[in-house]
Amino acid sequence: MAHNFLAVFGHTNMDYLIDLPSLPGPDTSVEMIHGRQFFGGVAGDIARGAAKLGVPTALVSWVGENFPEDYVSALRRDGVDLSHFTRMHSYFTPTCWIMTDKEQNQFSIINQGPMRDLPSFEVPQQAIDSSEMIHITTGAPAYYVKVAAAAKRAHKQVGFDPAQEIHYSYGGTDHLATILAHTDRLFSNRSEAQRMLDILHLADLDALAQRVPLLVTTKGSKGSEIRHKGEVIEVPAFSPERFANPTGAGDAYRAGFYCGLRKGLDLSECGVLGAATASFVVEDHGPQSNLPTLEQVLDRIDRGMRL
Repeated sequence: MAHNFLAVFGHTNMDYLIDLPSLPGPDTSVEMIHGRQFFGGVAGDIARGAAKLGVPTALVSWVGENFPEDYVSALRRDGVDLSHFTRMHSYFTPTCWIMTDKEQNQFSIINQGPMRDLPSFEVPQQAIDSSEMIHITTGAPAYYVKVAAAAKRAHKQVGFDPAQEIHYSYGGTDHLATILAHTDRLFSNRSEAQRMLDILHLADLDALAQRVPLLVTTKGSKGSEIRHKGEVIEVPAFSPERFANPTGAGDAYRAGFYCGLRKGLDLSECGVLGAATASFVVEDHGPQSNLPTLEQVLDRIDRGMRL
């Protein structure tokens, strides 16, 4: 019997957010404007964000022996189920260095920690069986082929969100097509969607939408698009009270979207809930520094703070 609505598979990182005047080219350097360490990782962001919105959520992730206790405490405080969160000895915790320039262009460098060896790990069937929906995000594609197949055998709905790793982990294999065959909801931003089009040799997003029942594409300040059964639903972005850094906005959108699904909202309303949730995260540095409660999100929606 499922006791979680959502189980999120992927990275739980320590993030270093670094603001730069411009992204450096080869054989050059630039002076850092601002830099700090934060709790992060796509799976950690989504799981904590969804749990704080009241969604019963399990985090399925593997970290190193130096994973900070204050991060564990924060996840527990916001209600994340850590039954399948594993600290592994002799590994360094996954760490990501995220550089952002003044035009909000980004690139990232990541130390995978134990997630590098993910294909050799067993699929935690209990995490799948005890959740209604499975969300697969960053990590080894070969492993997630197994997770997606196990989820479908268990008659679970699968969300897929390869995030930045679509750019370097999925080319030259059939893993993407295999996972998409098991996917009920596909999430990406515009550049990630374009990379999927290139890998699959598809013409446009409408063609990609024919591969999955639901396609959600986020577009930053231009909002998002939800494609379902031949229809395109446009969802506007919400205006933050201030802007600090975009990192984690997409993860917050997904957390809000799943909150909407749990409440039985229609797809447009799920997108609105996701957009409003994302608008809080960009108000501070760090993807988990300004996660809102559901009451805060609903208040922002009621006030209609659209861009």
